[in-house]
Amino acid sequence: MRISPSIASADPLRWREALCAVEQGGYRDLHIDIEDGNFIPNITFGMKAVRAFRRVTALPFSFHLMVNRPSTYLEDISEMGASIVFAHVEALDYPSDFLALARKAGLRAGLAFNPKTSPEPLLYLADRLDGVLVLTAEPDGRGQEFLPVMIAKVRMSTRLFPAAEIWVDGDLSRDCLEEMERAGATVAVMGRAVFGYS
Repeated sequence: MRISPSIASADPLRWREALCAVEQGGYRDLHIDIEDGNFIPNITFGMKAVRAFRRVTALPFSFHLMVNRPSTYLEDISEMGASIVFAHVEALDYPSDFLALARKAGLRAGLAFNPKTSPEPLLYLADRLDGVLVLTAEPDGRGQEFLPVMIAKVRMSTRLFPAAEIWVDGDLSRDCLEEMERAGATVAVMGRAVFGYS
């Protein structure tokens, strides 16, 4: 299992230092959460900030689109050196359209699942997914606490989507990584545990 550091958890007054530390730390990519304040209450980065990040680091970016209209971001993301882009199934009436548009833009693409959402109904897309992102916490107003029951969901996703990378994201500590790896996770998105900032 590899770790993808989430820049949203770095001190915003020290982003340049954080980007340099990630690049020098041997990580293979940088995880960027795009949050629009509608799909999720929080707002993180616009594409102007992402372009600024690109000027600082050559690392590939993995994108997690926590937005209501994910397809509208694909053209900009295609210019950003993306390793993969995830959109939430809860925001997509027709997930296959998003995957097709992402591929047309030259991107690897996957689907993200909030804790309440089962991956089983998306089995019909198993051969089209480069990745599956299982959210292991939700924005519940209590600090996005890790939900241990999501380990079973990771196992299910591994079984349903054997050809896809299985990503996990949400209040992950280094103590739980071994169990996540045993469940089949291949990439862990980690923010506070990497940057030490809430």
